[in-house]
Amino acid sequence: MEKEQIVSWVQQGPQPALLDAAQELGKEIKNKGLTTSQIRQVFTRLKSIEAKGYVKQKTDFMMLKPYLAYAAGRQDRVIGLKIFKEKITMGIDAVFEGGSSEEEPTRFVNFCKLFEAVLAYHRAFGGK
Repeated sequence: MEKEQIVSWVQQGPQPALLDAAQELGKEIKNKGLTTSQIRQVFTRLKSIEAKGYVKQKTDFMMLKPYLAYAAGRQDRVIGLKIFKEKITMGIDAVFEGGSSEEEPTRFVNFCKLFEAVLAYHRAFGGK
């Protein structure tokens, strides 16, 4: 999944062509050793932010970037985790860089859908 595709998903929401890219990313990170528990640790944090409301949890959302960097650095032999960190970081950046701040909550929801799609495809390809 290229940066332009990630930015497009976050800014405009899911589109059929982008689902194929999310599928490829899910497959790639599974094949490169990312485990379900590694991806779910981030997913749990993301769902907590979503449940409490983006506006109130914006700082916690921003802090996902250093959390991902730490996780990838700690397990530097897991190439899938590095790829995952890189792509998810692009998505986080797209939430903040996509235009007006009034649209940030919508971009956050789109980001969550992207994350869920990648997680689902990772699992569908046998991620453990």
